[in-house]
This record gives sequence, structure tokens and C-alpha cells, in this order.
Amino acid sequence: MNITELTLKELASYCAHKQLSIGVAESVTAGYLQFVLSQMPDAMHIFNGGVTAYNIGQKVKHLGVDYTQGMRCNCVSEITAQTMAVNACRLLNSRMGIAITGYASPVPEEGITDLHAYMAIAIDGKISHTHKLYSKETSAAQAQQDYVQQVMAEMLLHLQRLNR
Repeated sequence: MNITELTLKELASYCAHKQLSIGVAESVTAGYLQFVLSQMPDAMHIFNGGVTAYNIGQKVKHLGVDYTQGMRCNCVSEITAQTMAVNACRLLNSRMGIAITGYASPVPEEGITDLHAYMAIAIDGKISHTHKLYSKETSAAQAQQDYVQQVMAEMLLHLQRLNR
């Protein structure tokens, strides 16, 4: 894992300065993003928590994902990530919601050979940023770590752009 203490410090400092609390909704990373965010300095005052919804039933029940839309794409889409991010704000009483959904391993029977995921950031309940991620990792655990690394980098870049 290459997520540095400096990255976590930068994120914590930005969030504290802007009074941004963070709520997470994740699927493909299975709680790993929540773990990493809990390692931020002063995490108790910034990170509100998260929901790991690994299957469609839980995404529908807890995160407001539309069942029909989710079934069409196995819940791996930009709209699913956006819905998860917005509802992470609401559910966890957070100003910023971060969501990720995707594939950590190929699903050949569905034609999924390239690992990809969608992440979304909502601020104050509105989508602020969406990004498609790719991983070349060969194991699911490595792909999950790779996605979290990418989400952290993407989140910092986006917050820096907002600050200009």
C-alpha cells in the first residue's frame, strides 16, 4: 500500500479547514476504504463511518440504488456510484460522501475481463465528482488496495481543484 501519512494528513487538514465530514459507501473494496480513512489524523472528528453493501439487496435497502437499474449492470455503473455517494451523505450525516463499486476479479461468464470500478464524491448531498477507475492487478486483494489508492489520490486532486 502506498497511501502515505502525508496523503492522510493533507486530507485531514483540508477536511478540518472546510468542516467536511466524510461518510463512505463501498462495495468492491469491502470496507478497506473505511479502514484507510480511519487512519487519518483526527479521524474521529472527520470520518463519520461507512456502509459496506456488497450485494444488490443491501445497496437497494441501505443506499437507495434502483433495483432494475442495478440488475442491468450488476450495480457497477456511474449512476450506482453516484446514488451510493449521495445516500452516504444522508445516511451518515456527512457533508462529503465517497462511494465505490466495481469488479475486483474478472467475471468471464458476464464478459467482464478488465477490472474497473466507478467512484463518486458527493458534497452536501450533490454529486461533485465521478471517475472510472481501472486496475491491472491479478488478485482481488491487490485490486481492492489499488482501487483505494486511486480513490484517495482522486479525492485529494478533486478537493484541491475545488479549493482554487
